[in-house]
Amino acid sequence: MKRALLLLCAAAGLVACGGLASPPAPSAGDLLSAPTTLNLAGRTVKLEAMPQLTLSTLNVRVRLQTTQKPLPKLKVLGVYMVTAGGVWNAPPNTARACDARSRCTQVTASGPAQGLKPTAGVQVVVNLSGAGGRTYWLRDAVSSISQSSGKSILQPVLTVQSAINFSAQ
Repeated sequence: MKRALLLLCAAAGLVACGGLASPPAPSAGDLLSAPTTLNLAGRTVKLEAMPQLTLSTLNVRVRLQTTQKPLPKLKVLGVYMVTAGGVWNAPPNTARACDARSRCTQVTASGPAQGLKPTAGVQVVVNLSGAGGRTYWLRDAVSSISQSSGKSILQPVLTVQSAINFSAQ
């Protein structure tokens, strides 16, 4: 009887362990360790991020780019931003090509600004899925949040300052 009860409790515990709907959110350290370039199918892929604050909403436009064409087939699964206050994340909107030569894909993500201010230094990281289902992480260089005049993120007037930062955190 004791064995049956012990076995039942152990089985219930194992079922609960495998019951997570999704993996845990990445930590700031995990995100900051992501590379700034990926080499996929002989092509170097980089990320350019343009975070923009509009009232209390943060809009982030990310571009996956390569100098060679075409850009490898990649799907953006998540957009994350490491800030002084922690990790911000939002689901991506539908991706679209940003040039006719298939060397760039653009995705936007929006969410609450969570107290972020213009000119705050941030690092944007995306979670990607490749053609074979393999997942990748890609980080931009340090970006600054720009202030919007209330217009859409798709307006061409955006300012982003970037610099590579190799400091360990």
